Amino acid sequence: MNNRNFPKNTSLPIIGSNESALDKTKYFIAMEYYGLILNRTFLIVYGTNYLIGIKVNGLVSADNPSAPLGSLIVSPIVIKGDLDDPLSYVKRVDALKNIDLENEELLIKHNSDFHLSYKEILDVRYDPKKKWGMGYYPHDGKVYVITNTKKREFIILGNQSGKKIADAILQRTFL
Repeated sequence: MNNRNFPKNTSLPIIGSNESALDKTKYFIAMEYYGLILNRTFLIVYGTNYLIGIKVNGLVSADNPSAPLGSLIVSPIVIKGDLDDPLSYVKRVDALKNIDLENEELLIKHNSDFHLSYKEILDVRYDPKKKWGMGYYPHDGKVYVITNTKKREFIILGNQSGKKIADAILQRTFL
């Protein structure tokens, strides 16, 4: 069941914020693999000084109707609805409560949340190749954000442009 309570293709509600909604040009939705086979989904906000990741969904799996028992087991973590709509991947609406977008330091609410200072970003690369293991989930390749301590791979979910996202981060054209 998708816990979204906001309409498709609109601004994203930031509950309790001094802003009523986050304009869709100020964020993107991406998945990141960790621990070899696990994944999590982030709402990634273009902040003033930081790229801010807010975990909005945990483990996601693809359904396999040819394996009924397996299908039953993974059912709670299968995304349903319009898979081209990036907001369909947002399940943890509670992660968006009481966010003050003016205070980027306070956005870290979960140990998976992150903020990357633009000053620390050395390079951003777009790879249009599909990510192995994504099954039938539509995505526009991967965006790599490279700092001197870490390389993060973000899988661009749904109908979003990985190239435009990479360019926006690199050139900070979203401000």
